[in-house]
Amino acid sequence: MPVEKTLNISHPEFGTVNTLVIVLYMLAMLAVGWWCSRRMVGLRSFFIGEGKVNHIAVGLSLLGTYLSSLTMMALSGLAFGPSDLTWTVQLPFLILTAFVITRHVLPRYREAGVISVYEFLEQRIHVSSRLLAAACFCAFSIARMGIVLYLPALAFHIVTGFDLAGTIIVMGLVVTVYTVMGGIEAVIWTDVVQVGFIAVAPVFTLYYIFAGTGWSNFWVLAQEQQKLRTFDWGLDPRKAVTVWLVLQTVFETVRIYGTSQDMTQRYAAADSTAKANRAVWIGVLGYIPLAYAFYFIGAAFAVYYRVNPDPNIEALVAAKKTDAIYPYFIVTHLPVGIAGLIFAAIFAAAMSSIDSLLNSTSTVVIEDFYKRFSRTERSDAHYLRVAQALVVVFGLFTIAAGLSFMGEKSQMQVVFNTWMGILTNGVLGLMALAFLPFRVNRWAALAGFAASYGCLFYLMYGNQELLGLAKDQRVSFLLRPVICNPVCFLVALGVHGLLKGGHGNVETQ
Repeated sequence: MPVEKTLNISHPEFGTVNTLVIVLYMLAMLAVGWWCSRRMVGLRSFFIGEGKVNHIAVGLSLLGTYLSSLTMMALSGLAFGPSDLTWTVQLPFLILTAFVITRHVLPRYREAGVISVYEFLEQRIHVSSRLLAAACFCAFSIARMGIVLYLPALAFHIVTGFDLAGTIIVMGLVVTVYTVMGGIEAVIWTDVVQVGFIAVAPVFTLYYIFAGTGWSNFWVLAQEQQKLRTFDWGLDPRKAVTVWLVLQTVFETVRIYGTSQDMTQRYAAADSTAKANRAVWIGVLGYIPLAYAFYFIGAAFAVYYRVNPDPNIEALVAAKKTDAIYPYFIVTHLPVGIAGLIFAAIFAAAMSSIDSLLNSTSTVVIEDFYKRFSRTERSDAHYLRVAQALVVVFGLFTIAAGLSFMGEKSQMQVVFNTWMGILTNGVLGLMALAFLPFRVNRWAALAGFAASYGCLFYLMYGNQELLGLAKDQRVSFLLRPVICNPVCFLVALGVHGLLKGGHGNVETQ
């Protein structure tokens, strides 16, 4: 559905220079992929760079993977609205996540020698848990890549009038090609470049916001509009209040850093556990200020456009396209060339997530399905060719998914959280079972996983009067992982105890 039919704004002139900057950026990413392709000698090179990648680059790649177009656009769009800065309370708790991962999780994966993190589930529980978690990751990866690809393309289309489908296709092809050519090293080194682009974006953006409002005037107006509001001490289970935000970020970030292949695959790319741990800290400590900056930019836009009213902003708000406010500001207020550079940063944020997911999804298919169930031992060259072919296939799926979101009327952050809630549900609970000092019965683990989905669908669609809510009200999506993962864990332990008590020494292999 063309956006012009549903959103009436005037398109600012993007210009030849800005377009050239983006084209040069795309060509530079292809050049990095070509350079890395000359160093690739086999499947381990393609998946983990032979375990010899510089840990600082690995850390920046973790940062780039965790960042996305959602970080730059959706966080600023969220803070522009009534949420203000309340979501920023999540950020300091990433330090707790980094402590848990580096102290307890990452060393166990390195000791186990796994390339796919889901192999650890087979080692500790059963192949059924491995396949469930791997399938969930692959399904969510396609949905996530489609959303991350679609969002900056949509913004580019809205503010410049460039063809939406064409932008999706070009971005998707570029990221697929360099990922196929250079494998994980291309992913890591392009992420390093992309993080540099992303890091400069807030500096230029905030300079021009303050220039347009006046430094002292900005803070007065921000206080008047309560755009610096950070805490909401309520306990309403329907709302995004401080306590739910904190709980959700602990559960979700431990899941992401501890069970998501696009992150955990980096741990094997560093040449020691100590360096892999440092890489995690680089990624976490780099993300906190950048994410805060993008939240703050959104709140600052609310002040800026109060001082400088713009009917196009009113149209974007009315159409629930606040994700596009940041790109619109870039094109209309930043100098030629700089605007192209910052828009390239938005594309970089998307591509740094997609390239990681393309490589890691092909890794999961090879390691958890193809090699695991193949009855014939194949050559390393064969597996490498299959892995590269899978990147192409998933790249095409990503483009198709991005195109399928055209005309989506819901805010993409809502769409993303819905898909994430469904397709990652219970995986953290499964992985927590794998870290117990004893092996949990495979049927108990499956029972816990099934129970987590029963819990999820009750929270999404069930009658929640038992929770003190009206029949048509729902618990906030923030509480779904906080409730459903413990349900998975506790039900599995309960069933394990029953089976063990009823049958003596239960076989768990």
